[in-house]
Amino acid sequence: MSERIALLADVHGNATALEAVLADAKVHQATRYWFLGDMIMPGPGTENLFQLLADVDTEVILNGNWEEAFFDALTGDIYPDDPSDVYFVRLSEYLAEHLSAATIAAMKKRPIAVTRQVASLTFGLTHNLPDHAGGHSLYPNQPQRNYDMLFANQHIDVAVFGHIHQQLLRYGSQGQLIINPGAVGQAYDPHAVLSTDHRAQYALVDVADNGINQVDMRRVPYDAEKELQLAKATDLPYLELYTKLRRHGHTFTHDDALLRQVNADHGYRQDVIDFAHRLHQN
Repeated sequence: MSERIALLADVHGNATALEAVLADAKVHQATRYWFLGDMIMPGPGTENLFQLLADVDTEVILNGNWEEAFFDALTGDIYPDDPSDVYFVRLSEYLAEHLSAATIAAMKKRPIAVTRQVASLTFGLTHNLPDHAGGHSLYPNQPQRNYDMLFANQHIDVAVFGHIHQQLLRYGSQGQLIINPGAVGQAYDPHAVLSTDHRAQYALVDVADNGINQVDMRRVPYDAEKELQLAKATDLPYLELYTKLRRHGHTFTHDDALLRQVNADHGYRQDVIDFAHRLHQN
């Protein structure tokens, strides 16, 4: 038996990048698809994202911390004086307007961690840590003991996680393999020269009866301007920030000063107050 598994993570609403990655995986004859969370926001993709995964019979779909932020926003408990919270809630309002009730219900049932058996290997699939979808614990500069938390289940041979937006291949203390396929929709690198590469990232893992034959860290070009046209056509909130993200790789999730100004310029603070009021009325 031989399997070629496509490992995908962190689409962040970028359907154009996801389409490019899935086309590349098809050309390279992937037999299984696993998605590790953060499908949504800040990009314009909504139902089409989940349809793209359905079209290739994606076997695993996990939630990430951005799905958790979306679910939190749907409670209507917001902090309108926190510009970052306004950012997440306003994007969540946009998303809620474009997703069916059935899709949202299905999202809420998904886990942040699962295991899968392929041949003789047990894979642990997580967005970040097995019990925590967010945080910085698995950034590349973190200590070995943090990575060993991926093996709380001692039966896991290969740990696969997303979240950090950087392709990574390393080992646990007992020699277990650790893979991060990078980010489909929002590639990141802190090093200035490498940070200019905005291609969509994913990985292909070849598994045979006697183990892993190859881990192929792939980078796929896609049309960022086409993605921005989709964002404009759907009236995506924070379009000017998404434009800078797509063209230059700049993120603004926690830039409170800038977000406060953008929120004021576009009336987003009042938008989320009104959104929360409607949620509490239902």
